[in-house]
Amino acid sequence: MTDDTTEFFGILHWNDYSEARPRPFDEVDSEFIAACARAHEDAGFDRVLIANSAHRPDSLPIATWAAAATCRLGFMIAHRPGFIAPTMAARMFAILDRMSGGRCGVHIITGADDQELHADGDYSTKDDRYRRSHEYVEVMRKVWSSEAPFDHEGEFYQVEGAFSHVRPEKGIPVFWGGSSPASIEYGTRAADVYAFPGFPAAALKEPARDVLSRARAIGRSPALLTSLRVLVADTPAQAWERAHAIQDRLIEEVVDNGRFPTNPGEGRRAAIDRARQAANENALEGLLWAGITRVPTGRPALGCLVGSHDQVADALMEYREAGFSRFIVSGYDPIPDARLFGAELIPRVCARAKAR
Repeated sequence: MTDDTTEFFGILHWNDYSEARPRPFDEVDSEFIAACARAHEDAGFDRVLIANSAHRPDSLPIATWAAAATCRLGFMIAHRPGFIAPTMAARMFAILDRMSGGRCGVHIITGADDQELHADGDYSTKDDRYRRSHEYVEVMRKVWSSEAPFDHEGEFYQVEGAFSHVRPEKGIPVFWGGSSPASIEYGTRAADVYAFPGFPAAALKEPARDVLSRARAIGRSPALLTSLRVLVADTPAQAWERAHAIQDRLIEEVVDNGRFPTNPGEGRRAAIDRARQAANENALEGLLWAGITRVPTGRPALGCLVGSHDQVADALMEYREAGFSRFIVSGYDPIPDARLFGAELIPRVCARAKAR
């Protein structure tokens, strides 16, 4: 599936949430889901990721709602194998794919954190889960492609007479993420698109080469994807002004709520200055900045690329040259940032990729 195209994905949450401006997790905003999906479609994004975990709302209803509000936008629907039968999951994704005109994609989330999996009653080992995920994908693909009932007998699944009346017309792309040896071993066999975390481009060159060489050895050619937070503006100074403004708000939050405790006799301003120094020390590698990630808000946060539109476009091209052609890019204000990326960043990267 490796090719010369460049695709951009956004992130679709169930409310107007960002690390810098959190909303209650139990708040569901169906109007926002539709509006955010339309904003990404209008901005020229190819897909949106709808994440999943042991505590999040299920991703499939969110995708269904967003599909009804859009016409072209595709979906990267995170899905965790092991909790429903792969035959049933295949039928669920197949009907959504057909109803949406072929816009469905499945992101296999195997789960690296044993404790999180326990929340859903799964006590299998990590290696077992990756083998199970591989077989799960195998069964789903049989459902999507078989024109007659089939049997399957494997390590984790046994079915007789499996069949779906509704199948995808063109197939459903399978995304797979992870950087562990087990993830890479089974992901190279299963993935149409292999996803890596948003590490610096130089750090991803060797893992990317490993995935592609392993895949080629078995006659496969997955595309590569990475996920990055992005803070851009017309000039570098404007981008950094915004980045530091977000960081300052978060630092004040953690000092005031005690997540960054003050020392004996230390005033609020001194604690804020100390927290800022701790967050910014050795936090920049190229344009990739960990200054927001390091603020201990208790909310997951990724490092972000900070710079002008042209600087960040050039930085993304470093990933492109390392073999990555799919990018999840998201900011800290979901709808306005999607529009900004569509107007300024995406055209620049696509033009550079086409020129090279």
